[in-house]
Amino acid sequence: MNGDELVERARARAIAAHGDQRYGDQPYRVHLEHVEEVVRRFPHTPVMRAAAWLHDAVEDTPLTIEEVAAELGDEVAAIVAAVTDQPGANRKERKARTLAVLRAASPEARAVKLADRIANLEASRRNGRDDLFAMYVREHVELRRQLHVAGEHDAQWTLLESLVG
Repeated sequence: MNGDELVERARARAIAAHGDQRYGDQPYRVHLEHVEEVVRRFPHTPVMRAAAWLHDAVEDTPLTIEEVAAELGDEVAAIVAAVTDQPGANRKERKARTLAVLRAASPEARAVKLADRIANLEASRRNGRDDLFAMYVREHVELRRQLHVAGEHDAQWTLLESLVG
C-alpha cells in the first residue's frame, strides 16, 4: 500500500477505535488530527503520520499492538508501542517507564511523542486549560532529559521549548 493509503487506513482505524471518546469537550479525532498535523510540520514519513493517528489507541481502546501490526505493518506498530504509556501506579510512574522505552526506541517514535506533546501544549493553551498546560510544563524537564538527542528533531525541540517558556 502506498503512503497515502497507509495514513488513511490508520486514520479510519483510529477514529473507529476511539469511537465516542472525547478530548475535553471535542471528539477524540480532533486531538489525533492535531498530532498528525504537527508531525507534518517537520520532516516525516507516512509511517510517522500513520502512527500519529494511532498514538493513543492501544492505551485508550481495546486495540492491540498485534492488531496494529497486522493491519498497518511492523513499523507503525513499533512507533505506537513506543509511545504507548507503560503500566504504573500513577502518572509519574507511567511516564517514567514510557520515557525509558522511548529513549531506546527509534528517532521516528520520539518525533511522534514530541508531536503529541506539542499538540497537547497548543490545545491546552487554546482551550484555556491552564491546569493541563502547567502539568506539561512541569513534566518538560524530565521529558527533555530523557529524550533529547543532540541533532535529532531540533526544530521540534525548539518549538516545544518556546511553548513551555
